[in-house]
Amino acid sequence: MEYRRFPMSCECGGEPKQIMGVGFSADRELVIHWRCARCRRKICTVRPLADCWHDCFGAPPTKASLPPSTADDRRFLHSIGVRFAEDSSDSED
Repeated sequence: MEYRRFPMSCECGGEPKQIMGVGFSADRELVIHWRCARCRRKICTVRPLADCWHDCFGAPPTKASLPPSTADDRRFLHSIGVRFAEDSSDSED
């Protein structure tokens, strides 16, 4: 799996020594709770997902920038209840 490191730093310039928690806010923002390695302060970083993507990849994701789905991907998504627009025409016959 390809990934890019999310840039994080404290006001003092230090970086995370330890990630204490990762989650999402009710407003669909990424929340990372961590401790600064330099000044030892506890930091809570809250960022909109679009900003996180931009910081790592330079532009928001578009359909063209996402990897193509495979048959295995579609089977998995169907198994957890995901339906695609083209699936609705198959079930209405």
